[in-house]
Amino acid sequence: MNSIKKAWISLVFFVITLAINTMGAIGLINGMTQKEISDMYVTLITPSSSTFSIWSVIYSLLLIAMIVMIIKKNDPYYQKAIDHISVLFWISCAMNTAWIVLFSFVQIELSVLFIIGFVITLALICGKLLEIREGRRWLLPVSFGLYTGWLFIATVVNIAAALVKLNWSGFGLSQEVWGIIMLAVAIVLIIGVILKIRNAIFPLPVAWAYLGIYQYLKSPEGFKGEFATLQTVALVGMAVLILIAAIQFYRNHFSVLPEGKKL
Repeated sequence: MNSIKKAWISLVFFVITLAINTMGAIGLINGMTQKEISDMYVTLITPSSSTFSIWSVIYSLLLIAMIVMIIKKNDPYYQKAIDHISVLFWISCAMNTAWIVLFSFVQIELSVLFIIGFVITLALICGKLLEIREGRRWLLPVSFGLYTGWLFIATVVNIAAALVKLNWSGFGLSQEVWGIIMLAVAIVLIIGVILKIRNAIFPLPVAWAYLGIYQYLKSPEGFKGEFATLQTVALVGMAVLILIAAIQFYRNHFSVLPEGKKL
């Protein structure tokens, strides 16, 4: 299959995925919005609702990226990108769709399996973009860096929600202690991932989520200022994640990815 066909298929898959996401968000799949379902299984690491506005940024950038790959089909960099990431992107769309449907039908535990597959697929795409990097190309690395980072923290929250649904006892530890453990482990995993994909954008949406977690813990509609230690951990974690992004940006010579040779 040639590159232009792959690029068009990617755009079609993305539009279908976006439509299904919209249906899930407004409650057309099972009569309940994603927020309503999320509110049924609130965790101490659930970000504030305003934090989820990042989806509009991510999906706008992805739409632009899909269109640019079609328009610039003769550009050697985009040809290589299409050939390297198309199949993985199609898989990510399928995982995304399956996750939305399962979550909409309140199959939280099963949805965890698909969101894990989803975020792994996105991380593999980031790895492919590292392999084909050229100069200071930024659109694809930024788009997929944001996407992967946000899905990473969404996966952590999804796992926490599944544990709430299962009434997990937490081995006798308090919810706050487990919240601290999950935020700390997430940062360790992010360091491991960024050493592989070297994408300076990747930690930033996670930092945004940590800010959202802090805001929800403080807010009247959230936990009304309870769990002070977890609030502090969320803020410190946000600062650490921003520092990780800054260090990677510096190591990349002030670029999203390390500069590569011309293709």
